[in-house]
Amino acid sequence: MVTVDTSQLNPVCIGVDVGKIHDPTAVAVAEVMQVHTGKYRTGEQFRKPAYIDAQMQFHPTVDAQEVMRSEYTIRHIRRVPLNTSYPEVALLLADMLCNDLFDHRDVRCLIDVTGVGRPVYDDLCKEIDLRKQGLGLWMNGVFTIGKGIERVQVKPITFSAGEKYNRSTGVLAKAFLVSRLQSLLQATRVHGPDTAEMKATTEELKVYEIKVSEDGTDQYGAIVGKHDDLATALGLACLEDPWSERVSYSQRVY
Repeated sequence: MVTVDTSQLNPVCIGVDVGKIHDPTAVAVAEVMQVHTGKYRTGEQFRKPAYIDAQMQFHPTVDAQEVMRSEYTIRHIRRVPLNTSYPEVALLLADMLCNDLFDHRDVRCLIDVTGVGRPVYDDLCKEIDLRKQGLGLWMNGVFTIGKGIERVQVKPITFSAGEKYNRSTGVLAKAFLVSRLQSLLQATRVHGPDTAEMKATTEELKVYEIKVSEDGTDQYGAIVGKHDDLATALGLACLEDPWSERVSYSQRVY
């Protein structure tokens, strides 16, 4: 039996913007990596005493902790062909999430269920449940497939007014999505391949605009006649940071 060191595998975030009649569905896949910023935290609380791990390897004393930050490398981004039926979209996403490439990884799929996205989400969860032979588990509105420590989460995201993101309910303000993506891009924390789809995403970001109505309601999206599906999928793929949710344990013996 081959043992996989899951701690060496980076988590993956997938953003899905479900298209409507005249808009295609877009999918973006981001691998989330930890990168050293060149800075260190010092102090007694960051001191790690020497220890021997389970493989009998000796680890010396560490007096400072590296300051890391998460960066998003876009491994795949695409538009699903226009007029693809919603059940076919669900099957396409199920094929992706159940791919062997994602084995032993922490994978989460954030899918826009506002409007027509809800049926796609429901079909996707049913299809994954069938493929995993009933190993699925519903917890707090999140569909989770567990295989030891690796798992796949399918999280429904509902766009709303306001400026916040409620992680527990999945209610997301477009203002939060846009401002977070803008911050990541300006900090060069999003990296994409030199492909036609990535160039199209860049063009979408250039024509993304904010509209404010007479009653003060803000709306976010592409200018009239342009698409914003790839930009939205990219924003969803970069919305969460799986590394910030991981817990580390001290090796100190008390």
